[in-house]
Amino acid sequence: MKKIISLLFTTALLISCSETSPEDLVDNTPVLGPVTYNADIFTIVDSQCLSCHNDNNASGNNSYSTYSQFRDATENGNVIDRITRSPGDPLLMPQGNQLPQNSIDLIIQWQMDGYLEN
Repeated sequence: MKKIISLLFTTALLISCSETSPEDLVDNTPVLGPVTYNADIFTIVDSQCLSCHNDNNASGNNSYSTYSQFRDATENGNVIDRITRSPGDPLLMPQGNQLPQNSIDLIIQWQMDGYLEN
């Protein structure tokens, strides 16, 4: 009887569990209004880029420490190409990892909105 109760409890526990997919962790809320560097982009750059792309350690000779540096790198460089590469691509940034899709979308929208600062 104990085995049956234990089996039923284990089965119920396993059935009640759910699996979280990577898509569940992404905010797919549409961007409303223009995207600006100060309000939307700086937090991405600060958390994902500045550890390597700063004035003291400009990886690939690219510092993103200021608005104008990141704008120039995005407008004239290859930032969008590097952040939109396929997982596993050695040129994918940041350092072979994938930015969350909502961060990529914000940077692309920032570009489309005209690289607004404020």
